[in-house]
Amino acid sequence: MRIDIMKRIINVVFLDLDNKNVRIELNDALSPKTFKAILDNLPVEVSINKWGEELYTDRTTIAVGQEDNAKTEVNELDVAYWPEGNALCLFYGPTPISKNGKIITYSPVNIIGKIVDSSNKDDILNQIKERAKVIIGKSI
Repeated sequence: MRIDIMKRIINVVFLDLDNKNVRIELNDALSPKTFKAILDNLPVEVSINKWGEELYTDRTTIAVGQEDNAKTEVNELDVAYWPEGNALCLFYGPTPISKNGKIITYSPVNIIGKIVDSSNKDDILNQIKERAKVIIGKSI
């Protein structure tokens, strides 16, 4: 059993929303290979898209396969990496294919953390209509 769990805070800065940002806590115990690949490739500037109450990035330079614990059901405020699209995903509510109160992803994702400042959720995440430019980077 691992006891040396690493956590890191990263920021998603929404350039189209006056540089408002959402803080995410990455946890290497959830998906260790993905955790390392993300940190090794930050910062990244990319467009983010909306699908229901999920925001997902365009294809990024982060490339890692599906982890053994990849899943298609996530929780509100989960942050995941989508191997099929080389994208980061922020789940703040149901997707168009969610059912019975469960948040369902398009295909399996590697859970890597949580949105930690959920008080900003309505202020920022719900303002995205279809697309926005973001910079995802390590917190200072």
